[in-house]
Amino acid sequence: MTTHFLHIDPNTSIEEVNLLFEAHSLSALPVCENNSFIGVLRKEAVEGATKEALVSDYEYAFEHYFIPLTATWDAVVEAFALYQTDMLPVINEGGDFIGYYHLDEFVLQFIETPFIQEAGYVLILQKDTLNYSLAEVSSIVEENGGKLLGLYLSNRTENNVLITLKITTNRLSEILQHLRRYGYGILTEKEDDHYRKELKDIADYFEKYLDLGNR
Repeated sequence: MTTHFLHIDPNTSIEEVNLLFEAHSLSALPVCENNSFIGVLRKEAVEGATKEALVSDYEYAFEHYFIPLTATWDAVVEAFALYQTDMLPVINEGGDFIGYYHLDEFVLQFIETPFIQEAGYVLILQKDTLNYSLAEVSSIVEENGGKLLGLYLSNRTENNVLITLKITTNRLSEILQHLRRYGYGILTEKEDDHYRKELKDIADYFEKYLDLGNR
C-alpha cells in the first residue's frame, strides 16, 4: 500500500492548509510536531477561517484517528469506513508519522489484488461473535480442495460477525456443507461476475464521495 508523507504542523497557516486541501484532493490532513503525530484536521473545521489563523488555533478540532504501520488491508478498509475519511494517517509503534493512505489510491490498489482479479466464488458467512475463527474457515476451505484468495470481517455486531471470503474450487457443495456443519450460516453465495459489478458500484460511490468532499 502506498503512503504519502505530506503533513502540516501547529504553526502552518490556515491559508496554506486550504491550498493543500485543494492541491491534494483531501478532506483532512495529518498534524505533526517534530514528526510526532498529534491529530487530524478536517477541511470542514477551518471553513470560514481568516487567512492569518494558524493550525494551532484549531487544536480543539483535532481528531485522533490513525492506522498502525502493521495494519492489514482489511483493517484499513474498516478504518476508512469507520472514520468516514479519505485520508488515514499511518503511525509506527513509537507514535511517529510514517505517511498516509489516500482512499482513491487504496481502492485502485485493492482492485488490482488477486482477491478481485482472479475468478472464483464469493461467500458471505455469519456466526456468533464469540465462536468464529478465520483460521477455522481457512482450514475448512483448504481441507475440502479449495483455494482461498482472501477473507475479511465485513461486519461485526455485539452478537454476530459477517465474514466475506473468495475461493476457487470445483467442490463448492462440499465446502458449504462443512461450513454449515461448523455452525457458519451461508448468507450469500455470489457468482464472480455479480461481485465484480458490486465492486464497480462501490468504486463509483467512492469516486462520487471524493468529488463531493473536495468541492
